Amino acid sequence: MNRREFLALGLGAAVAPGARRAACTDFNPRYGVTQIGGFDPLASLDLLERWGFDYCEPSVARVMALGDAEFEAARSRAARSRVHVEAMNSFVPADLKIVGPDVDRSRLDAYVAAALARAEQLQARIVVFGSGGARRIPEGFPRARAWTQLRDFLRAAGDEIERRKHGMVIGIEALRKAESNVVNTSAEAHRLALDADHPKVRVIVDFFHLTVEGESPTIVRRIKDHLVHCHFSNPVQGRSFPRDVSECPGYRPFFDNLRAIGYRGRISLEANSMDVERDAPAGLAVLRTLRSATCGGSGN
Repeated sequence: MNRREFLALGLGAAVAPGARRAACTDFNPRYGVTQIGGFDPLASLDLLERWGFDYCEPSVARVMALGDAEFEAARSRAARSRVHVEAMNSFVPADLKIVGPDVDRSRLDAYVAAALARAEQLQARIVVFGSGGARRIPEGFPRARAWTQLRDFLRAAGDEIERRKHGMVIGIEALRKAESNVVNTSAEAHRLALDADHPKVRVIVDFFHLTVEGESPTIVRRIKDHLVHCHFSNPVQGRSFPRDVSECPGYRPFFDNLRAIGYRGRISLEANSMDVERDAPAGLAVLRTLRSATCGGSGN
């Protein structure tokens, strides 16, 4: 996407000014940070609390790699902290295939049951299904069959949540083509959720992937009944933490459209960083400024 197209996408997607003049009490997102490289939010809860975040979003796959004693220590820390686990990402590891001819259904089902059980113990309410490696369609494999496998996987995960009376939902995440060859737009994620037709299967929107794939932020209004979570980063500078509200023309339209639907969910910063202690608080300040600006600067 060239700069002209990028600017057109960002500026052309804004909602009408009149939509922003209404009271903003129905637009109060919560802000968190995902697992980032070597930064482990479960081991950094005191920092997240000091920086002002509402919650953290660790990786399911990394949590599943913990031994029982390590996991119990992490769960106990989270339970004592003001900053709790409210979402988790990286649901299924790349070596556990969901589509293609080599799906090991019994192994996959066992993993999903154990992963959702740990997510429940951490009190997560959103489990993000990106998992680009696990859902990648092998070359030559029928796409229609792969789509059916994805649908069936989501239904089975939803059934497991209901059967165990867990408190979370699955949020399908669209990924850019560099990370997945299926479900690359939020519109496709929404179609997959509709096909799954399960109350525990919903959609998340990642601003980085949305922007890279040239999708308009107005999509959030079309999928609002299924939208449960958002990820956010600066797509102009290599998926970095946002540092200034003016650095990306798509920031404001994205928040305008979230405001238009009265979004009250969560927004997690999911970004690359060499210095999280510097970048995460700066990113949180940008999110808060965008929310305030979208609300006419009132902050109400």
